Amino acid sequence: MNSHFDKLDWEKNVRTSINSYWTSKLREDCNLKTTLNKLAFDIMEIGKTHNICDTISNSVKQVKQAVTKARMATGTYTLQIHKVKFNQSELDPTCPICRLEDETLLHVLTRCSAYNDIRKSQFQILKNLIISKIGQEKWKSQFINRQIICQLIIDCQCLVHAATMTYCQMTRNFFEQLK
Repeated sequence: MNSHFDKLDWEKNVRTSINSYWTSKLREDCNLKTTLNKLAFDIMEIGKTHNICDTISNSVKQVKQAVTKARMATGTYTLQIHKVKFNQSELDPTCPICRLEDETLLHVLTRCSAYNDIRKSQFQILKNLIISKIGQEKWKSQFINRQIICQLIIDCQCLVHAATMTYCQMTRNFFEQLK
């Protein structure tokens, strides 16, 4: 308080303090929400956009895809399994596309047979990129679980805080092909 700030420095300090407080509050609230388990909220900051928004262009198609991806990351994307849970009437949780198993996020992104051709082509590109960065052995040890693959597709920053935009752009391309 003894030092004097000019108006711009004062405004910057106030804005930084306010953003810091709300970032901390946001992270605390996110920790309590089980639906946000696929979202990298540890690196989110007030005033900065998330990588889901950073990796898209201004085209209407990509904006719609980013909205879908953001809804998947935040747990608000409605799948058959959610409809069954919250609807009073009898609904079938089976995937309406392949009719093989319950429609969950894991099923849609990693197992649905209707998306096999798209998934194989796009996932191989993503896999090759990651292997070029971390090596075959790390890939085999760290990406053996379908939950981790699902996480990689939805928000790669949950897996690696220092994820480059290349990873995120590759996951966007993978997701784009699914729709």
